[in-house]
Amino acid sequence: MKSLLRQSILVVSLTLFSNHIFAQSIKDLAGVSFTTHTESQFNDLPEGSGLGGNKFKYNTYDAWLPLPPLHFGKTEIFSNVNYRLMDFSFDRSATQHLYQLDKIHEVKAVMIVRHPIARKWSVLGILIPTLASDFKSSLSSDDLIVDGIYGVSKKFGKHSNLEIGMGVHVMYSFREFLITPGISVDYRSNNGKWIGQFYWPRLNVVYNLSQNTQVGIAGSIDWTKYNLKNYTDFEGKEIDYAQFSTIHAGVQFNQRIYKNLWFQLQGGMGLFGSYKLFSPQHDTIRNFGVDNTVYGKAMITYRLK
Repeated sequence: MKSLLRQSILVVSLTLFSNHIFAQSIKDLAGVSFTTHTESQFNDLPEGSGLGGNKFKYNTYDAWLPLPPLHFGKTEIFSNVNYRLMDFSFDRSATQHLYQLDKIHEVKAVMIVRHPIARKWSVLGILIPTLASDFKSSLSSDDLIVDGIYGVSKKFGKHSNLEIGMGVHVMYSFREFLITPGISVDYRSNNGKWIGQFYWPRLNVVYNLSQNTQVGIAGSIDWTKYNLKNYTDFEGKEIDYAQFSTIHAGVQFNQRIYKNLWFQLQGGMGLFGSYKLFSPQHDTIRNFGVDNTVYGKAMITYRLK
């Protein structure tokens, strides 16, 4: 049972990071986090949009919890649920414009099937249905985004401290399929001091100062695709759904506060942000750049030793 719990970190890794991975060194099974960003504004605005000079901030709230793992022979099944709220506020709150962001909700479930095929090889199948919406209109099939990941992973080295995974990621949303490759590199040094993970689109490197303290760097590409209440903009173009994205790059500090409870701080820059609006035919109607921001993140997690 203990070994099954250790492997269920796959679930946490997938639900923490919206674009999915194979890495196994992340051990935060359950937790809550809060991320805040400094003031920003839209760029590349069309004339008449009503957004010029309207600055905004946004906060992100996350909570995640694993479900009990299942075991059928050599096949293992792990599940997890995650909730995220992105909350935007504008300095001109009285300006009610249809391009203006408000609140984005995500409810995500993850089911992972893992089956060993050799001593150091495993096959993975992952299903990730996500409900994403601003909830300003009644729910429909367009509020559901379904991800599927199929791949293999292999461990290397005498101590199996290097694992490389490769696979195919298939996403279906708004009546359209998106197929992309997936790769991950998961490394732990022989002395246990260094942990390094790269899994598109995320980088995580920490150094263990002691059994209770870690420092390191963190980077990620974070994006949210969600359904809107359909409307026609001021130029008569029909808007159907949107995508908000940012690249985060920063440093992290992790401290054990009691047994398996850890407190984590992260800070850095949110870079190359964008807010895209799409038509029902998947054409890009608007692509607003977003000014760079400073961000800070605080997290309390339950971590396996």
